[in-house]
Amino acid sequence: MKKRLTDAALDLMWENSYGTTSVDAICERAGAKKGSFYYFFKSKSELTAAALEAEWNKNKANMDALFSPTIPPLERFDRYFDHVHDRLAELQRECGSILGCPLLSIGSEVSTQDKVVR
Repeated sequence: MKKRLTDAALDLMWENSYGTTSVDAICERAGAKKGSFYYFFKSKSELTAAALEAEWNKNKANMDALFSPTIPPLERFDRYFDHVHDRLAELQRECGSILGCPLLSIGSEVSTQDKVVR
């Protein structure tokens, strides 16, 4: 249930924004009751921090490979931009829109507003 909540939160915040995503919407998307939400998380901020950390952990190995010190520096950037292009094209096909990076989108929205997420 905890993973369903973090996945739902990240998806909704990515599709819309942190500010417009409510706990009710997160619970509805996750198929969870509010009691389950508050069993795992004290607040939307705490859930968001957990969701962003899970997203980072999911992508960290790939980022480490793209930026491996065994690859020449300029090639690292070429590989990274190819990866970003491919991922955005995939999202365009799947979602019908380009959503960008959830870490950057959510982080830039709340970086000065929410100490827990920051």
